[in-house]
Formats: sequence, C-alpha cells, structure tokens
Amino acid sequence: MSTIKDPTELSGVFGESVSFRKIRGRVVAKNRPKRKMPPASEDQIAIQKKFVKASKYAKAQMLDAERSALYETGITLKKKNAFLVAISDALNAPEVNEIRTTEYKGAVGNIIKIDAVDDFKVARVIATITDNNGNELEQGEAVHDAKNPSVWRYTALVGNPGVKGSTISVTAFDHADNETTLEKVL
Repeated sequence: MSTIKDPTELSGVFGESVSFRKIRGRVVAKNRPKRKMPPASEDQIAIQKKFVKASKYAKAQMLDAERSALYETGITLKKKNAFLVAISDALNAPEVNEIRTTEYKGAVGNIIKIDAVDDFKVARVIATITDNNGNELEQGEAVHDAKNPSVWRYTALVGNPGVKGSTISVTAFDHADNETTLEKVL
C-alpha cells in the first residue's frame, strides 16, 4: 500500500495508459498522450513495400502443397518454418560469386563453371556468350553440379574463334524469381 503525502505534487505516468499532471492547481489523471511518429522516409516506405511483397509471396507459396514442401527443406534453427524460409527467399536475391573460364577456349563442348549461391536454393542459371563485336553467340541453361551445391556448368554449343574480348554473362535465379547477373570479359 502506498500513500501520497502531498497530492498536489503528483505527476508522471502510471502503467502504459494513464498520466498524472497538475493543471491549474489540481492533479488530473488523463489518458497517456500518444507519441507522434515522424512520417516515414522514402527508404522506409520502400522497405515496408518489399516486406509486404515478400509476405504475400510466402502466403501464396504455403497454399501450394508442392511449393510448401520445397520450402520445408530449408528450415533451420533461425528459419523455424517454411513460411519464414519463403519470406527470406523472396527478400534475398542469389549471388553469382565467380565465372571460371579456364576450360573455355571457344570450342564446342568447352565448359564454363559458375559459382552461384542463395540463402535458400538457386533455381536456375542462364549463361550468355557474346563475341568481341557484341553479337550474341549463344544462350542456355547451366546444369547444377550434384557434387558441389554452389557450382553450375555451362557447356558451349557454338564455336567462338575470337575468344579474346568476348563476354560471358551469367544470371542466377532463385525460386522467388529474384535474379543477379555477373559478366566477365575474356
């Protein structure tokens, strides 16, 4: 039990919702004033929209049994359910870390190795070879290396006699259709 010796000196906050103030010599209990938040910046609005979009994506994935089962394979200690895995996938684009062209000499059948990773899984990788004049020679899907989860292999289908100055462009996609492109000039 608490006692107040001089109630005319009472002021402050009680709990989360009541405040006491002295107004014209009397102590008045009022609802606690709400803080006015400053308007959101353009960056904050963009982030909020990104999260709303990711949440909508994840909800749609959970309605599809096959996609829900796919995202269940990504459950970890931090991502405790398939919904969180799907949100994370929608928020984070894959990364293309490296294009290895040591085996590519411009001949049909030469291999280009691609190191691509994602916070969940890389869904597909597309490689494009452009000659030194900027003309597209070929484009196709790389094949995932079963032994190494981050490695993808693209096998050249068209000869490229002028390898020097050619460009290899690689785009990695995740299951949420986020994409990242990396180019390498030979």
